[in-house]
Amino acid sequence: MQANSKPRIAVVRGGYSGESVISHQSAARMLAALDRERFDPYYVTIERSGWSCESPDGSAQPFDRAEFRGGPELKRFDMALIAIHGTPGEDGLLQGYLDMLNVPYQTGDVLNMALTFSKYATTALLRQLGFTVAPSVLLHRDDRDAVAKAATMGFPCFVKPDRSGSSLGVSKVKQASELRSALEAAFRECANVMVEAGVVGRELTCGVLSLNGNVTAMPVCEIRTSREFFDYEAKYHANDTQELVPAPLTDAETSLVQERSVAIYKALNCRGLVRVDHMLTDAGLVTIEANTVPGFSAASIFPKMIAAAGMQVDDVLNGIVQASLEH
Repeated sequence: MQANSKPRIAVVRGGYSGESVISHQSAARMLAALDRERFDPYYVTIERSGWSCESPDGSAQPFDRAEFRGGPELKRFDMALIAIHGTPGEDGLLQGYLDMLNVPYQTGDVLNMALTFSKYATTALLRQLGFTVAPSVLLHRDDRDAVAKAATMGFPCFVKPDRSGSSLGVSKVKQASELRSALEAAFRECANVMVEAGVVGRELTCGVLSLNGNVTAMPVCEIRTSREFFDYEAKYHANDTQELVPAPLTDAETSLVQERSVAIYKALNCRGLVRVDHMLTDAGLVTIEANTVPGFSAASIFPKMIAAAGMQVDDVLNGIVQASLEH
């Protein structure tokens, strides 16, 4: 960065998955939050057909993928604000590229992102570390006895692509006759599929962020939906989905969810904004997964949790960008 110039920030959006449309919405909210007095932001869009750069007003700008340079005079970006949900922004690929170019970013590192993008690897590690998670089994597309292995989880169970987001390809299976079609749907999204024993309880999610050297839990959100579970339709299209922030919990329950979420954030070596999903059952709290690039659109849960905490979304995001530059 040149003296007396504002840091040039790349708000990176798009990606190679069905979540790209959500990524564009998150990126728009992030860019709108950036303080133009302090930062010089641009969109960098990643698609399978190529990478491109745009000004906030949508005008095309030159871009050099080899050096991660863009905008007027093709200056090197000083920091990447990653808004890609799914590959390559949530699985460590983009982080590895940026590490090789010595460009800071706000998410966890390569190992953190690659591990947490695998639902099975995440819960397996959490189980080993002593956190309560649901029983599960990992299946490969070539497994000839996949249906039989899946059935060992009992019913109801959840069939999930191991590496995908927004509940794409996820099915709740209530009986054995539904397993084969659920597995086929999941395998269309990913070569590996996790089958997880069903957990009955209240669906809760808790945002965690690192700012000013402190790891802080946000107010807990309870998700209520008339659908079988919080699937893609419930997340983005259903009119009756409720996201209650703060969740109507006792003080003890709230503290449990927040403390567990912070502990998981630290155990997995997360950075930036992370959402940890749980189920509160009669037997206790069961952790489902960690979302290391949570949605950040105006309709997303994380900005609502920030607001419920009495914080300004713009202040939080600008603080995270500044911390990444200093880091």
